[in-house]
Amino acid sequence: MRDALTAAGLDATNIHTELFGSLPPINPGVVGAPPTTRPHPPDGVPGPGPRITFARSGLSVNWSPDFHTLLEFAEACDVPTRYSCRSGVCHTCATPVIEGTTDYSQPPLEAPAAGDVLLCTATPHSDLVLDL
Repeated sequence: MRDALTAAGLDATNIHTELFGSLPPINPGVVGAPPTTRPHPPDGVPGPGPRITFARSGLSVNWSPDFHTLLEFAEACDVPTRYSCRSGVCHTCATPVIEGTTDYSQPPLEAPAAGDVLLCTATPHSDLVLDL
């Protein structure tokens, strides 16, 4: 649209645009890198905890208390996630919960929207299906 308006003779400094679309995963340090592996169970002995299902990734594995948060667990499974918590941008990791319940190891300062969980501080309370 910008090109068409400029070609029609409008001054480009007077043209304001906004881009809309789906957001790609935010993974600091690997932005733009092609995925190297498919989602998989984490290395080591399977966990004894609740069943965690990453619905979009097609992976179901049992939680292991070796992980401190659902974000760490998703990373160990190479499940694509959005986050920027470690660089100070809160609520980027908010993820819809399709089924199940979670607990927070540290209560968030601001609760996520109803039906969402903040992966960076959450652990599963029951079997869990996440929209990841």
